[in-house]
Amino acid sequence: MKISRQARRKAKALFRLCLDGEALKPDRVRQVVGALLDRKPRGYLPILQRLRQLIAYRVAENTLSIESAAPLPDEGRSLFSQLEARYGAALEKRYSVRPRLIGGIRIQKGSTVWDGSIFQRLQTLESSLT
Repeated sequence: MKISRQARRKAKALFRLCLDGEALKPDRVRQVVGALLDRKPRGYLPILQRLRQLIAYRVAENTLSIESAAPLPDEGRSLFSQLEARYGAALEKRYSVRPRLIGGIRIQKGSTVWDGSIFQRLQTLESSLT
């Protein structure tokens, strides 16, 4: 479904109400969505759809993911705290053990990836040889 410019503008304005500075506040999101659903203005479904997209994008950009080849001693808590001190608080944190990495760790914050795994180095070497 195509979203009109007016619906995009309204969704963006509502999204700004959900922010506290740069941080997305879940309680404000609930209030804004609840108020929109209570009023149900004309064309509210496209507004809700666009608002959902904006929120999903913000959450994805503020998700911090750590993958390691072997379990970390504190499940990455110290690494999470160091990364949050440097890049800001994460809305969501994910930690997983991936033996496929062979060795090293892979860190992702939003669309930025820092990959220090042996698996990635082997992939890079293989692609340079072909």
